[in-house]
Amino acid sequence: MLPYILYILMTLILSIWYDGKAETRGKKVWYIITCLFLIMLAGLRNGVGGDTQAYMDYFEYVPYMQQEYRSYILDNFQIRSYMPSWSILNILCKRWFDSFYAVQLIEALLVNTCIFYLFKQYTSRIFMCALLFGISGYFFIFNTEVMREAFAVALTGIGMYQYMRGNKTVFYVLILIGLTFHISALIALLFPITRLKKISLNTCLIAFGLSFVLWIGNNLIMNIFMEHVFGTMAVSQKLLHYGDMQNNLFGFLESALRYLVSLTGIFYFAQFSPERTDKMRSDYAQYVGFYLLLAIVICAIPGFYRLLNYTAIMTIILVADFIGSWKSQLTNMAFSKTIILLIFFFYIGKYYYRIWPDAERHHYEFFVPYTSIMDENPDIDYRYYMWSSAVMHESTEKNSRSY
Repeated sequence: MLPYILYILMTLILSIWYDGKAETRGKKVWYIITCLFLIMLAGLRNGVGGDTQAYMDYFEYVPYMQQEYRSYILDNFQIRSYMPSWSILNILCKRWFDSFYAVQLIEALLVNTCIFYLFKQYTSRIFMCALLFGISGYFFIFNTEVMREAFAVALTGIGMYQYMRGNKTVFYVLILIGLTFHISALIALLFPITRLKKISLNTCLIAFGLSFVLWIGNNLIMNIFMEHVFGTMAVSQKLLHYGDMQNNLFGFLESALRYLVSLTGIFYFAQFSPERTDKMRSDYAQYVGFYLLLAIVICAIPGFYRLLNYTAIMTIILVADFIGSWKSQLTNMAFSKTIILLIFFFYIGKYYYRIWPDAERHHYEFFVPYTSIMDENPDIDYRYYMWSSAVMHESTEKNSRSY
């Protein structure tokens, strides 16, 4: 627990000093220190996270013999839907270090460096972004949960930034590399066609209407999509599983409150930050268009919620700008801003405190207490039990028609 508290206190103080008071002396050095702190926190962990339990378990089956590499990579792709670059990374770490800790350290180094680079490119409130990244859950999601997908998110995030700067070739090359880690990187191909002229409240209402229509026709659309687009391999089975997760009306409205009211409201107000130039507002409109497209789908078909990971970096940046410009815009719709910000933090709390099925434990217990590779015989068996029980559990979530 202590490392997390230290990080929160450090980024909070640095945000007040550098983001709030606009100090510049030592800012770059402290930003690098903050990034390195997270890299070491993620890279030197021991059994922290849910999906980490699976990756550590599968690492034991990585072959030592070179003649077995080809079949290992193919089997991972066909059976587990693991893309080749992830398998190759595990093979190399097994061969050179014989430790999964090498995998997680490399992942932490690449992913967190890319994320902190993007924070710096889009906003001056870099320490507010670092603070939000730590407390919002995305640090744990990218470093301890969706590790394969995190590679793709980081690479496509850099690609989107380059696309906005006119480097379209770099954009498509990075998507291709990201695809070799996780197939969901394909969703980034929609980024160029989702540009909004501006972020308006009418746009949000249209998004809500489209999502409601999609929610009504969910079953028919998914059956047609799966029949004609994906027909084989573990990828299709996973997509079928995600597509079977369906909200009832209450669940749809709750998802809309979270993704189409709270976050979109924050995006709407963030664009009016006095520090934003017309070019930056144009960039934001492009990202928000991409976000709304995914949110429309996710509110109707919650199984695909993880696609929003590809908008997470810009989401953090926009929330940081929204909070940072609060004082200068407080008299303008102060009540509405307060409500949507409270909703945002409510769902952060819900992320940590939701109860895992069968294990009767809260989600935060995957991460608290923090255990590192330097801890001797840490008591972390319960985390594997939490993960395995959730995998085997058929949810009876009251907001779902089927799950």
